[in-house]
Amino acid sequence: MIARATSRALFCFASLVITLMASACSSSAPPNNPPALPPTPDASLAPWYEPEILAFESADRADPPAPGQVLFTGSSSIKFWKSLAADMSPLPVLNRGFGGSKTRDVLAVFDRIVTPYQPSVIVYYCGDNDLGTDNTDSRSAAQGFISFDQRCREHWPGIRVIYIPIKASIARWSNWPAMRLANQLVRDYCSRTPGAIYADTVTPTLAADGKPDPSLFQPDGLHLNAKGYEFWTRTLKPIVLDAYEHRNTPLAPTE
Repeated sequence: MIARATSRALFCFASLVITLMASACSSSAPPNNPPALPPTPDASLAPWYEPEILAFESADRADPPAPGQVLFTGSSSIKFWKSLAADMSPLPVLNRGFGGSKTRDVLAVFDRIVTPYQPSVIVYYCGDNDLGTDNTDSRSAAQGFISFDQRCREHWPGIRVIYIPIKASIARWSNWPAMRLANQLVRDYCSRTPGAIYADTVTPTLAADGKPDPSLFQPDGLHLNAKGYEFWTRTLKPIVLDAYEHRNTPLAPTE
């Protein structure tokens, strides 16, 4: 009986040792399946304008723009200004307009297509798409530029920022009262803000009846054609040139 009990005890002890050894080996062995990689970002969730901004950044890496240029930014009226460099010559200009943008979009990419260039002067056109044909929130559209201008001044307190007013177009003429009010609100802001400049490109593009001159527009009635950009250039270039020539001159306080 004693021998049988002793044998049973030895068997239990051996089983325990084997179990412990197996447990130790399994805890130190690498897992059969490696940890899952983080999911690839869904490109469909990126902002609609991301391809254009990435293209700007790629171009900047391949050929870094010289600092201190005149930066034009905003929506498609800037993007489609293909003759911009020639029209503004001999001023050094950089076009960073992207089509369809609203003021919130320009502000969202501010640190990607404004601050990296250390511009000497900035020319801004946006708000057209904010109001479109049926949005009458003029104050919000005007505030978009004001927020942009104030953000510029946080980086460069003495910079000149030129506002091209929302154009009077054939396609969006029905909403011109809201656009005109937004322009006036910005004009008032510029009149009391040193360095913020309102360039009246609207008046020269109106026909004798006070409506948009059809000869200045592409067939869509919204975007300017080459003649339309000529009209913009006549008004805008002297203002941009003066701002550039005085880029290092301290701003005079507004009276």
